[in-house]
Amino acid sequence: MVKILHRIRYPPFESTKLDASKIPVVEYEFDIDGPVFPPFQLGNENSWLVERIIDGDFEVDTKYHGKTPQIIEKQRTGWYMIPHPIHAKARKAISITVVILLSCLFYLFTTPLQTSLGIPTFGTGKIRLGLLDYPVLVVIVVPLMIAPIILRVGANLRDLRRQKFFLKNSPPRPNITIDSTTSGDDLCGEITIENPLEEWKSMFISWRVGILPPARHKVFSALGLNPDGQPPPGLTTQLPHHWEEGLDDGTGMGEDAPMERHDAPGGVFLRPMRIMSISESVEINIDGGRFKLKKPKGNWPGTVYGGLVRVHWEMIVNIQRDKGGPLLWVEPLVVDHQKTSTINQDLQIFDGRSESDTI
Repeated sequence: MVKILHRIRYPPFESTKLDASKIPVVEYEFDIDGPVFPPFQLGNENSWLVERIIDGDFEVDTKYHGKTPQIIEKQRTGWYMIPHPIHAKARKAISITVVILLSCLFYLFTTPLQTSLGIPTFGTGKIRLGLLDYPVLVVIVVPLMIAPIILRVGANLRDLRRQKFFLKNSPPRPNITIDSTTSGDDLCGEITIENPLEEWKSMFISWRVGILPPARHKVFSALGLNPDGQPPPGLTTQLPHHWEEGLDDGTGMGEDAPMERHDAPGGVFLRPMRIMSISESVEINIDGGRFKLKKPKGNWPGTVYGGLVRVHWEMIVNIQRDKGGPLLWVEPLVVDHQKTSTINQDLQIFDGRSESDTI
Protein backbone atom coordinates (compact mmCIF):
# COMPACT_ATOMS: atom_id res chain seq x y z
CA MET A 1 0.00 0.00 0.00
CA VAL A 2 1.22 3.50 -0.91
CA LYS A 3 0.15 6.47 1.21
CA ILE A 4 -0.76 9.56 -0.79
CA LEU A 5 -1.55 13.04 0.50
CA HIS A 6 -3.33 15.65 -1.63
CA ARG A 7 -3.07 19.27 -0.46
CA ILE A 8 -4.78 22.24 -2.09
CA ARG A 9 -5.31 25.94 -1.46
CA TYR A 10 -7.42 26.90 -4.45
CA PRO A 11 -8.00 30.57 -5.38
CA PRO A 12 -11.67 31.36 -4.73
CA PHE A 13 -13.74 33.63 -6.89
CA GLU A 14 -12.41 37.23 -6.74
CA SER A 15 -9.11 35.85 -5.42
CA THR A 16 -7.34 39.18 -6.09
CA LYS A 17 -9.21 40.65 -3.12
CA LEU A 18 -8.11 37.91 -0.69
CA ASP A 19 -4.89 37.07 1.15
CA ALA A 20 -3.88 33.52 0.21
CA SER A 21 -2.08 32.95 3.52
CA LYS A 22 -5.38 33.45 5.41
CA ILE A 23 -7.10 30.60 3.55
CA PRO A 24 -6.59 27.08 4.97
CA VAL A 25 -4.85 24.32 3.02
CA VAL A 26 -7.26 21.42 2.52
CA GLU A 27 -5.65 17.98 2.94
CA TYR A 28 -6.88 14.50 2.06
CA GLU A 29 -4.91 11.29 2.67
CA PHE A 30 -5.65 7.92 1.09
CA ASP A 31 -3.99 4.62 0.20
CA ILE A 32 -3.46 2.95 -3.17
CA ASP A 33 -2.43 -0.65 -3.72
CA GLY A 34 -0.27 -0.78 -6.84
CA PRO A 35 1.55 1.61 -9.20
CA VAL A 36 0.80 5.34 -8.93
CA PHE A 37 1.65 8.41 -10.97
CA PRO A 38 4.47 10.59 -9.57
CA PRO A 39 4.10 13.43 -7.04
CA PHE A 40 3.94 17.09 -7.97
CA GLN A 41 3.92 20.55 -6.41
CA LEU A 42 2.23 23.51 -8.07
CA GLY A 43 2.61 26.84 -6.28
CA ASN A 44 4.01 27.19 -2.76
CA GLU A 45 3.03 27.32 0.90
CA ASN A 46 2.77 31.13 0.96
CA SER A 47 0.40 31.38 -2.00
CA TRP A 48 -1.96 29.13 -3.92
CA LEU A 49 -0.97 25.48 -3.72
CA VAL A 50 -1.80 22.19 -5.41
CA GLU A 51 0.34 19.32 -4.15
CA ARG A 52 0.57 15.54 -4.28
CA ILE A 53 2.87 13.86 -1.74
CA ILE A 54 3.77 10.16 -1.80
CA ASP A 55 5.21 8.53 1.30
CA GLY A 56 7.83 5.86 0.63
CA ASP A 57 8.94 3.96 -2.46
CA PHE A 58 6.44 3.39 -5.24
CA GLU A 59 6.10 1.95 -8.71
CA VAL A 60 5.42 4.56 -11.41
CA ASP A 61 2.29 4.48 -13.55
CA THR A 62 2.12 7.37 -16.00
CA LYS A 63 -1.48 6.88 -17.19
CA TYR A 64 -4.70 8.14 -15.64
CA HIS A 65 -7.15 5.46 -14.51
CA GLY A 66 -10.58 6.59 -13.49
CA LYS A 67 -13.87 8.13 -14.53
CA THR A 68 -14.43 11.55 -16.05
CA PRO A 69 -16.11 13.80 -13.45
CA GLN A 70 -19.40 15.49 -14.25
CA ILE A 71 -17.80 18.94 -14.21
CA ILE A 72 -16.00 17.94 -17.45
CA GLU A 73 -19.11 16.52 -19.07
CA LYS A 74 -21.33 19.45 -18.11
CA GLN A 75 -19.06 22.49 -18.35
CA ARG A 76 -16.01 21.62 -20.47
CA THR A 77 -17.14 19.46 -23.39
CA GLY A 78 -18.82 20.52 -26.64
CA TRP A 79 -19.76 23.81 -28.28
CA TYR A 80 -19.57 27.07 -26.33
CA MET A 81 -19.94 30.78 -26.92
CA ILE A 82 -18.28 33.91 -25.57
CA PRO A 83 -20.46 36.57 -23.87
CA HIS A 84 -20.92 39.92 -25.53
CA PRO A 85 -17.76 42.04 -25.00
CA ILE A 86 -19.85 44.89 -23.58
CA HIS A 87 -20.12 42.91 -20.31
CA ALA A 88 -16.44 43.36 -19.49
CA LYS A 89 -16.46 47.01 -20.53
CA ALA A 90 -19.58 47.76 -18.46
CA ARG A 91 -18.05 46.07 -15.40
CA LYS A 92 -14.98 48.32 -15.65
CA ALA A 93 -17.24 51.34 -16.13
CA ILE A 94 -19.11 50.49 -12.92
CA SER A 95 -15.85 50.57 -10.94
CA ILE A 96 -14.98 53.98 -12.40
CA THR A 97 -18.47 55.27 -11.66
CA VAL A 98 -18.21 54.21 -8.01
CA VAL A 99 -14.97 56.19 -7.68
CA ILE A 100 -16.64 59.24 -9.24
CA LEU A 101 -19.66 58.88 -6.95
CA LEU A 102 -17.54 58.70 -3.78
CA SER A 103 -15.46 61.66 -4.94
CA CYS A 104 -18.59 63.74 -5.52
CA LEU A 105 -19.99 62.83 -2.10
CA PHE A 106 -16.71 63.82 -0.45
CA TYR A 107 -16.69 67.06 -2.47
CA LEU A 108 -20.24 67.94 -1.35
CA PHE A 109 -19.37 67.03 2.25
CA THR A 110 -16.42 69.45 2.26
CA THR A 111 -18.21 72.26 0.38
CA PRO A 112 -18.97 74.33 3.57
CA LEU A 113 -15.30 74.15 4.54
CA GLN A 114 -14.21 75.23 1.04
CA THR A 115 -16.65 78.15 1.12
CA SER A 116 -15.39 79.32 4.54
CA LEU A 117 -11.82 79.30 3.19
CA GLY A 118 -12.84 81.32 0.13
CA ILE A 119 -12.35 78.44 -2.30
CA PRO A 120 -14.81 78.71 -5.19
CA THR A 121 -17.13 75.70 -5.64
CA PHE A 122 -19.27 74.50 -8.51
CA GLY A 123 -22.11 72.07 -8.97
CA THR A 124 -23.46 72.63 -5.48
CA GLY A 125 -26.52 74.54 -6.54
CA LYS A 126 -29.95 72.97 -6.38
CA ILE A 127 -32.09 71.64 -9.18
CA ARG A 128 -35.73 70.66 -8.72
CA LEU A 129 -36.80 67.25 -10.03
CA GLY A 130 -40.43 66.61 -9.22
CA LEU A 131 -41.12 67.66 -5.64
CA LEU A 132 -37.55 67.42 -4.37
CA ASP A 133 -34.38 69.48 -4.73
CA TYR A 134 -31.10 67.79 -5.68
CA PRO A 135 -27.52 69.03 -6.11
CA VAL A 136 -26.61 69.89 -9.70
CA LEU A 137 -23.92 67.15 -9.60
CA VAL A 138 -26.75 64.60 -9.56
CA VAL A 139 -27.44 65.42 -13.21
CA ILE A 140 -23.90 64.23 -14.00
CA VAL A 141 -23.43 61.34 -11.58
CA VAL A 142 -26.79 59.53 -11.86
CA PRO A 143 -26.61 59.00 -15.65
CA LEU A 144 -23.06 57.65 -15.18
CA MET A 145 -24.38 55.17 -12.62
CA ILE A 146 -27.32 54.02 -14.73
CA ALA A 147 -25.49 53.73 -18.08
CA PRO A 148 -23.41 50.58 -17.24
CA ILE A 149 -26.51 48.84 -15.88
CA ILE A 150 -28.45 49.61 -19.05
CA LEU A 151 -25.54 48.36 -21.15
CA ARG A 152 -25.40 45.06 -19.26
CA VAL A 153 -29.15 44.55 -19.54
CA GLY A 154 -28.94 45.15 -23.28
CA ALA A 155 -25.99 42.76 -23.57
CA ASN A 156 -27.90 40.09 -21.64
CA LEU A 157 -30.88 40.38 -23.96
CA ARG A 158 -28.62 40.08 -26.97
CA ASP A 159 -26.87 37.07 -25.44
CA LEU A 160 -30.20 35.35 -24.83
CA ARG A 161 -31.14 35.79 -28.50
CA ARG A 162 -27.74 34.44 -29.56
CA GLN A 163 -28.15 31.44 -27.26
CA LYS A 164 -31.62 30.67 -28.61
CA PHE A 165 -30.39 30.73 -32.20
CA PHE A 166 -27.28 28.71 -31.28
CA LEU A 167 -29.22 25.95 -29.52
CA LYS A 168 -31.57 25.59 -32.49
CA ASN A 169 -28.72 25.57 -35.03
CA SER A 170 -25.87 23.84 -33.21
CA PRO A 171 -23.10 22.74 -35.61
CA PRO A 172 -22.16 19.05 -35.86
CA ARG A 173 -19.40 17.66 -33.69
CA PRO A 174 -15.95 17.97 -35.30
CA ASN A 175 -13.92 14.81 -35.84
CA ILE A 176 -10.77 15.08 -33.72
CA THR A 177 -8.02 12.50 -33.44
CA ILE A 178 -5.33 13.10 -30.82
CA ASP A 179 -2.02 11.26 -30.67
CA SER A 180 -0.89 9.83 -27.34
CA THR A 181 0.53 12.76 -25.36
CA THR A 182 2.72 13.11 -22.28
CA SER A 183 2.94 16.31 -20.24
CA GLY A 184 5.91 18.34 -21.42
CA ASP A 185 5.50 17.21 -25.04
CA ASP A 186 3.81 18.90 -27.97
CA LEU A 187 0.24 18.02 -28.93
CA CYS A 188 -0.23 16.39 -32.33
CA GLY A 189 -3.43 15.33 -34.00
CA GLU A 190 -5.93 15.93 -36.76
CA ILE A 191 -9.26 17.74 -36.93
CA THR A 192 -11.94 17.52 -39.61
CA ILE A 193 -15.08 19.64 -39.86
CA GLU A 194 -17.61 18.49 -42.41
CA ASN A 195 -19.57 21.17 -44.27
CA PRO A 196 -18.33 24.29 -42.43
CA LEU A 197 -20.81 27.15 -42.53
CA GLU A 198 -20.34 30.06 -44.94
CA GLU A 199 -20.23 32.57 -42.07
CA TRP A 200 -17.13 30.88 -40.63
CA LYS A 201 -14.11 32.99 -41.55
CA SER A 202 -11.16 31.25 -39.89
CA MET A 203 -10.26 28.63 -37.29
CA PHE A 204 -7.61 28.66 -34.58
CA ILE A 205 -6.66 25.87 -32.21
CA SER A 206 -4.78 25.84 -28.90
CA TRP A 207 -4.55 23.68 -25.82
CA ARG A 208 -4.24 24.46 -22.15
CA VAL A 209 -3.89 22.93 -18.73
CA GLY A 210 -5.27 24.12 -15.43
CA ILE A 211 -6.69 23.26 -12.05
CA LEU A 212 -10.46 22.88 -11.76
CA PRO A 213 -12.23 23.96 -8.54
CA PRO A 214 -12.42 21.26 -5.87
CA ALA A 215 -15.83 19.77 -5.10
CA ARG A 216 -17.41 21.84 -2.35
CA HIS A 217 -18.66 18.88 -0.29
CA LYS A 218 -15.16 17.35 -0.41
CA VAL A 219 -13.66 20.56 0.99
CA PHE A 220 -16.12 20.56 3.91
CA SER A 221 -15.51 16.86 4.53
CA ALA A 222 -11.71 17.23 4.52
CA LEU A 223 -11.91 20.17 6.95
CA GLY A 224 -14.40 18.36 9.21
CA LEU A 225 -17.09 21.01 8.76
CA ASN A 226 -20.85 20.76 8.50
CA PRO A 227 -21.90 21.52 4.87
CA ASP A 228 -24.91 23.44 6.22
CA GLY A 229 -22.81 25.45 8.67
CA GLN A 230 -20.37 28.33 8.46
CA PRO A 231 -18.17 27.98 5.35
CA PRO A 232 -14.36 28.20 5.71
CA PRO A 233 -12.48 31.35 4.59
CA GLY A 234 -12.61 31.74 0.82
CA LEU A 235 -15.92 29.94 0.31
CA THR A 236 -19.32 31.61 0.17
CA THR A 237 -22.66 30.44 1.47
CA GLN A 238 -24.20 27.71 -0.65
CA LEU A 239 -26.61 28.86 -3.37
CA PRO A 240 -29.23 26.07 -3.30
CA HIS A 241 -30.89 26.87 -6.62
CA HIS A 242 -27.69 27.01 -8.68
CA TRP A 243 -25.00 24.91 -7.02
CA GLU A 244 -24.76 21.16 -7.61
CA GLU A 245 -22.82 18.74 -5.42
CA GLY A 246 -19.56 17.59 -6.99
CA LEU A 247 -19.61 20.24 -9.72
CA ASP A 248 -17.28 22.87 -8.20
CA ASP A 249 -16.71 24.94 -5.09
CA GLY A 250 -19.92 26.91 -5.58
CA THR A 251 -18.34 30.36 -5.22
CA GLY A 252 -18.82 31.68 -8.73
CA MET A 253 -22.49 31.06 -9.39
CA GLY A 254 -24.28 34.21 -10.45
CA GLU A 255 -20.98 36.00 -11.17
CA ASP A 256 -18.92 33.66 -13.37
CA ALA A 257 -21.24 34.00 -16.39
CA PRO A 258 -23.88 36.44 -17.67
CA MET A 259 -27.52 35.44 -18.05
CA GLU A 260 -27.83 31.92 -19.47
CA ARG A 261 -30.69 29.74 -20.63
CA HIS A 262 -31.52 26.97 -18.17
CA ASP A 263 -32.39 24.41 -20.87
CA ALA A 264 -28.70 24.01 -21.79
CA PRO A 265 -26.97 21.57 -19.38
CA GLY A 266 -23.93 23.28 -17.89
CA GLY A 267 -24.61 26.52 -19.78
CA VAL A 268 -23.31 27.76 -23.12
CA PHE A 269 -20.52 30.04 -21.84
CA LEU A 270 -17.08 28.58 -21.13
CA ARG A 271 -15.62 29.43 -17.72
CA PRO A 272 -11.84 29.93 -17.60
CA MET A 273 -9.88 27.88 -15.07
CA ARG A 274 -8.58 30.12 -12.27
CA ILE A 275 -5.15 28.42 -12.34
CA MET A 276 -4.18 27.89 -15.94
CA SER A 277 -1.48 27.89 -18.60
CA ILE A 278 -2.33 28.43 -22.27
CA SER A 279 -0.37 27.51 -25.38
CA GLU A 280 0.02 29.66 -28.47
CA SER A 281 -2.87 29.70 -30.94
CA VAL A 282 -2.31 28.21 -34.40
CA GLU A 283 -4.48 28.85 -37.45
CA ILE A 284 -5.52 25.95 -39.68
CA ASN A 285 -7.87 25.54 -42.65
CA ILE A 286 -11.53 26.06 -41.91
CA ASP A 287 -12.30 22.46 -42.89
CA GLY A 288 -9.53 21.10 -40.68
CA GLY A 289 -6.24 19.32 -41.16
CA ARG A 290 -3.20 18.03 -39.32
CA PHE A 291 -1.82 20.16 -36.45
CA LYS A 292 1.04 20.36 -33.96
CA LEU A 293 0.81 22.59 -30.89
CA LYS A 294 3.66 23.53 -28.57
CA LYS A 295 3.15 22.75 -24.90
CA PRO A 296 1.73 25.37 -22.51
CA LYS A 297 4.24 27.33 -20.45
CA GLY A 298 5.57 25.75 -17.27
CA ASN A 299 5.86 22.24 -15.87
CA TRP A 300 2.59 20.43 -15.30
CA PRO A 301 1.54 16.92 -14.34
CA GLY A 302 -0.74 14.80 -16.49
CA THR A 303 -4.47 14.33 -16.06
CA VAL A 304 -5.73 14.02 -12.46
CA TYR A 305 -9.41 13.84 -11.52
CA GLY A 306 -10.20 13.58 -7.82
CA GLY A 307 -12.54 15.17 -5.34
CA LEU A 308 -10.06 17.89 -4.39
CA VAL A 309 -7.22 17.89 -6.92
CA ARG A 310 -8.25 18.09 -10.58
CA VAL A 311 -5.57 18.71 -13.19
CA HIS A 312 -7.41 19.18 -16.47
CA TRP A 313 -6.13 19.38 -20.06
CA GLU A 314 -8.25 20.49 -23.01
CA MET A 315 -8.00 21.62 -26.62
CA ILE A 316 -9.84 24.74 -27.75
CA VAL A 317 -11.10 25.15 -31.33
CA ASN A 318 -11.87 28.84 -31.87
CA ILE A 319 -13.99 29.57 -34.95
CA GLN A 320 -14.22 33.21 -35.99
CA ARG A 321 -17.57 34.12 -37.58
CA ASP A 322 -18.90 37.08 -39.56
CA LYS A 323 -21.54 37.70 -36.90
CA GLY A 324 -22.52 36.35 -33.52
CA GLY A 325 -19.03 36.32 -32.05
CA PRO A 326 -16.53 33.44 -31.86
CA LEU A 327 -17.68 29.85 -31.52
CA LEU A 328 -15.66 27.45 -29.35
CA TRP A 329 -15.36 23.69 -29.39
CA VAL A 330 -13.81 22.24 -26.22
CA GLU A 331 -12.19 18.79 -26.44
CA PRO A 332 -11.08 17.26 -23.10
CA LEU A 333 -7.67 15.56 -23.26
CA VAL A 334 -6.19 12.71 -21.25
CA VAL A 335 -2.48 13.46 -20.92
CA ASP A 336 0.03 10.99 -19.49
CA HIS A 337 2.33 11.87 -16.61
CA GLN A 338 6.08 12.14 -16.74
CA LYS A 339 8.04 9.48 -14.86
CA THR A 340 9.57 12.04 -12.49
CA SER A 341 8.03 14.48 -10.03
CA THR A 342 6.81 17.86 -11.27
CA ILE A 343 7.54 21.20 -9.59
CA ASN A 344 6.05 24.47 -10.82
CA GLN A 345 5.99 27.36 -8.36
CA ASP A 346 5.17 30.04 -10.93
CA LEU A 347 1.39 29.79 -11.22
CA GLN A 348 -0.69 32.30 -13.14
CA ILE A 349 -4.08 33.21 -11.67
CA PHE A 350 -6.96 34.17 -13.97
CA ASP A 351 -10.33 35.80 -13.57
CA GLY A 352 -13.00 33.09 -13.36
CA ARG A 353 -15.57 35.06 -15.35
CA SER A 354 -16.55 33.79 -18.78
CA GLU A 355 -16.54 37.38 -20.05
CA SER A 356 -12.80 37.73 -19.43
CA ASP A 357 -10.29 37.81 -22.28
CA THR A 358 -8.45 34.60 -21.28
CA ILE A 359 -10.31 32.32 -23.69
